[in-house]
Amino acid sequence: MDENLIKETCRKTPNYDICLFLLKYNGGSGIYSANRTRLADVMIDVVGLRATDALSKAIELLRKTPQDLSLTICRKQYTYIKLIGVPTVKRDAYMNHQAAKKLMHEIYDRVGEGCEYLFRAGKSPLTEFNLGVQKVAAIAEAIIGQLG
Repeated sequence: MDENLIKETCRKTPNYDICLFLLKYNGGSGIYSANRTRLADVMIDVVGLRATDALSKAIELLRKTPQDLSLTICRKQYTYIKLIGVPTVKRDAYMNHQAAKKLMHEIYDRVGEGCEYLFRAGKSPLTEFNLGVQKVAAIAEAIIGQLG
């Protein structure tokens, strides 16, 4: 395979440019000989990295305001995504594409509905992180959807 597979795969996602950049940047030297399953694997890893960044930020903010219920819930959501959600999607991407796609959509929802919207009274201190995770989760979901 070559760069054409990467471009073709990214064209079928919600954000071609971000998809292309992330696959090339995170895929390593072997990305140009990868199949679509490997591309999905790389993007799932990116979701995990972004979720880890968001979790670290939530923990940092909770040190300053340990009683903040919204931040506590966000921390729990990101802990779930990091420890259970992403590893399960990664496993299912090889065996059960539909289950993997559905779970990646759940990750997208957990970030949006389960974290971002908890701060309705004001702006979430995690907005930048939440949007970043949602963007890559939507791209990962679209790539997983191309597997079968």
